Amino acid sequence: MSDGNIGQHGRPRGLGARAVVALTMSALVGLLAVGAPARASAPERGSAANYTCLLYTVRAGDTLNAIARRYGVTVIELRRVNGLRDTRIYVGQRLCVPRPVSAPPSQPAGPWRAEYWNNTIQSGPPALTRNESAINFDWGFGSPDLQRVQPDFFSARWTRTFNLSAGVWRFAVQADDGIRVFINDQAIINAYDFVGLQTLSVDVPLNQGRYTVRVDYVEQTQRALARLTITRVSNLPQPTAPPPPPAGGGFNNGPWQVDFFPNPNLAGPPAVSRVVCCLQFDWRGAPPVAGVPATFFSARFSQVRYFPAGVYQFVVRADDGVRLFLDGQLLINEFREQSARTFVANANLGAGNHSLIVEYVQYGGQSNLSLYWDFLGDPGGPRASALSSPPPFFPPLP
Repeated sequence: MSDGNIGQHGRPRGLGARAVVALTMSALVGLLAVGAPARASAPERGSAANYTCLLYTVRAGDTLNAIARRYGVTVIELRRVNGLRDTRIYVGQRLCVPRPVSAPPSQPAGPWRAEYWNNTIQSGPPALTRNESAINFDWGFGSPDLQRVQPDFFSARWTRTFNLSAGVWRFAVQADDGIRVFINDQAIINAYDFVGLQTLSVDVPLNQGRYTVRVDYVEQTQRALARLTITRVSNLPQPTAPPPPPAGGGFNNGPWQVDFFPNPNLAGPPAVSRVVCCLQFDWRGAPPVAGVPATFFSARFSQVRYFPAGVYQFVVRADDGVRLFLDGQLLINEFREQSARTFVANANLGAGNHSLIVEYVQYGGQSNLSLYWDFLGDPGGPRASALSSPPPFFPPLP
């Protein structure tokens, strides 16, 4: 009896030599597959030859999707180059945001020497040094050079020597975050600790000559921006005979050119400009002049006058903030919200014309500003000491 499946020689019917070989190979492939390791679920890291890293520190509220949108990459790319198994990230984590490797854009040779550091204190050798034609940058969330300068917590310094004609020169800056401006190592703008976008300007009377301008900049996080413009705005004021002293005397220190601004940061064109005889005001919380608000306004008083040689004591009283510049040097810096306070600074002046600039800000409440100076003595004389002169007289405000 036959079941119809077995041939006379004991081999399965219908299976030739080729079928036997195929079955044998299939079995071998199955055995090899059993021993193969499982494939990792995380994307493989990308090749370092294809991109450079913009290092990003994860902050509260960040998501991988939001970071990808901000820098114009995909979530898959971020996962691949960072070896992430999923989209979970944590605060403080450092991520590589891939950027194509390409030759850095050519920078036109310029008169500004630029230095960049991967720290906020300009410490150690700079990570990047080059010449630049102007200080006019908006790096967004990036940096001056993503291959060498990190996008957050970096600093910069620009240096240039100018040959300026005599006149009043306006130094205007816009920065996010902090910035300082120096003329011959004397600070004329100092907002290095500021975080966020700010716009500042100062008018500095300068005689004809060569001046070295230095700009220090610091970027903390988020947007990075730095701009500087230098503009001659007028001739040097000519010293004139002071007007008759006002009733009460003691403050015959004019004339002053004053510009009032309808904001607390001396920004934009002034709302009102005029000449005043003296710097002694008590606005008592009211508008200083028509067209200027009673609160959150600022003002800049300036003059050039002749001083005999000697040591002088400058006394300023203000509610709220005040800054005093003498020949472009920041002598008193109390530009903040505060109640009425008196500030004193001494200066040794050579005989000649000297520029004075007083900047004032009012936030709210009472508002007053006064400036007085006293001659303390000849520095070449035998007693050039403040102790040898009576204290400065500060008459009561009207």
